[in-house]
Amino acid sequence: MNRRRRIIVSLLLVLIISTNICTGVFAANESSLTREELYKAAQKTIEYYHKTYKSEKYEGIMDWPALGLFGFGEDVSGPKWTVDGKNAAYFREEEAKNGVGLSKTKNTDFQRTIIGICAAGKDPRNFAGMNLVQIVKDTMLPNGHFADSVADNKTGKPVGDNLINAHIFGVIALHCAGEPIPNRDKCVEWLEKQQHKDGGFTWDVKYFDNPKDYDYIVSDVDMTAAALMAFAILGEDESNPVVAKAIQFLHDEQLPNGGFHSWGTDNPESCAWAIQALTLLGQDPMGPEWTNTKGQNPVTSLLRFQNSDGSFVHVLEEDDMIDVYENSMSTYEALYGMADAYNKKSAYDMLYEKYRPEGEKYLFKDYKPGDYAFKETADLVYDYIISGYTDGTFKPDNNVTRAEFTKMLNNGKGFRNEARDYSGESKFNDVPEDHWAYGNIGVSAEKGYITGVTEDTFKPEDPITGEQLMIILIRAAGLEEEADKLKTGGGDWVEGYINLAKEKGLVYENFQPKEPVTRAQCAWSLYQFLNINN
Repeated sequence: MNRRRRIIVSLLLVLIISTNICTGVFAANESSLTREELYKAAQKTIEYYHKTYKSEKYEGIMDWPALGLFGFGEDVSGPKWTVDGKNAAYFREEEAKNGVGLSKTKNTDFQRTIIGICAAGKDPRNFAGMNLVQIVKDTMLPNGHFADSVADNKTGKPVGDNLINAHIFGVIALHCAGEPIPNRDKCVEWLEKQQHKDGGFTWDVKYFDNPKDYDYIVSDVDMTAAALMAFAILGEDESNPVVAKAIQFLHDEQLPNGGFHSWGTDNPESCAWAIQALTLLGQDPMGPEWTNTKGQNPVTSLLRFQNSDGSFVHVLEEDDMIDVYENSMSTYEALYGMADAYNKKSAYDMLYEKYRPEGEKYLFKDYKPGDYAFKETADLVYDYIISGYTDGTFKPDNNVTRAEFTKMLNNGKGFRNEARDYSGESKFNDVPEDHWAYGNIGVSAEKGYITGVTEDTFKPEDPITGEQLMIILIRAAGLEEEADKLKTGGGDWVEGYINLAKEKGLVYENFQPKEPVTRAQCAWSLYQFLNINN
C-alpha cells in the first residue's frame, strides 16, 4: 500500500470513527426537561398574565403576549380574558383608531400589530378601519425588500432599505395573516445578501467605506434566528448554503448551559428566538442536536429565568442564580418560545393555517375560490411554485409560454436555486445568457425534461401546447418507457405520452393537444403531477 493510499484510508477511518462517536453522543443527549414539565411551567406564566392584567381588563397583552397565549390555546378575545365586555383586542383597536403604536415611519409597528390581531382572532384586513395586510404588502420595494417605513413624511410612499428586521417581520406578519409572500425570489435574495462572514445577521444593513471593516462585524443571535424564521417561511432549508451557515452560527454561539446570549448577556429572549427558528425549520430545540451531555438545551436554559410567579427576568446574578428584575419582554418572549417548543410547531405556522382560508379569498382580483383550478392554483402559489402578477391578478385564461413553464416545473421539482445559479452554456440560439429564463431552460434541458422545437431552437416565448405539456410531465416523472408501450400500432409517438398522461390523471379539462395551455389549465396539471410524483 503506497503512502498516499494509506493516508486516504486513515482519513476515512477517522471520519467513520468520528461519525460513530458523534452519533452516539447525540443519541445519548436527552433533555433533562420533559414536555409535561414544560407545559406546567408555561401554565404558571399564563396564570401570571391572567392575574396580573385582570384589573386592567387585560389591556396590554397585545401584541406579543397574545402570541404565546394563542400558542397554548388561549382565546384572548374570549370570556376568560374579557372584563365588562372589554379585552386586549378592544383596547388595541381603540389605540389603532388614534394612530397609537402605528407610526407610518415604522413598518414594524404595522407588522407586529398584524401578528397580535391574528393571535387575538381578529381580522387584520379590517381593524380600526384599516386593511393592515394590504398596507404591509404595499411596502415591498422593487428589490424585494419590505421598506423601513409605511409612508415617508415627505413623499407619502414606503421608503428605506436599511432595516433587516423590517424585512423579516414583513415576511412573518403576512405569513400569520395567511398570505403568500409577494415577489418571493427577490425577497429571499435580498435577505441572503445581508448575511455576514460569520454566518449571522444583524438588525440593520451595514455600510463601510473600507471593505476590511466587514470582517469585524459581530452578528446577533436574535436577528440570525429571525432571519432563519423568514427563510423557513419562504420555503428555504439547510440545502440553501446561507441557511446552513446561519444554523451553524447558532451552533457556534450556543452556550455551555444550552442557552444563547445577545449583546454579551445570557438571557431568555435569545433562547426563545432560537427556539422559534428551529421549530419553523422543523428541528426540535429539545432534541439531541441542541442538547448537551448534561441534558441542557435552549428550553432548559430559558426556564432558568422564570420567577416563582411565572414571570421571567432578563438577567441573573450568576453566583447565586437570583433574578435581578422582572422584565415584560422577557416574559412574553419566553411564553411564545415555550409554546413552540411544547407544540413542536411554530405559533406563526398555527396562525397561518388558521388564516389561510381567509387569505385565499383575497389572493387575486380576477380569480376566486370556486373558479376552475383555483384550489390547485392557490396551493402552487402558497408553495411558491407559480405566482400571480404584480397588479394583483392571476389572468387564468392567459396562455403559458414554454419559458414560463420551465420555471414552474423547476420550482416544483426543487431546482429553483440550481436554475438561479446555472452557469452552463446555452444549447439554443434563441436563448441568450441575458434571457430571464436562461437558467430554467438550461436546467430543464440538461435534465432531459424539455427539448427544443429543433436541435438549436427553443422558441421560449411560444405558448406551450397541450401535447408538449404532457410530454414534459411524463418525461419529468421518468415514465418515457411506459409511454412508449401505450402507443397504438402505427400511431404518432406522442400518442403514448398523452394516453399515459390520461391514465395518470394529468390531463386538464377541455384538453386539446395542439392548442395553447392556459395558466389555470397548466396549474391544474402541474398540481396533479407534483402530487403523483411525490
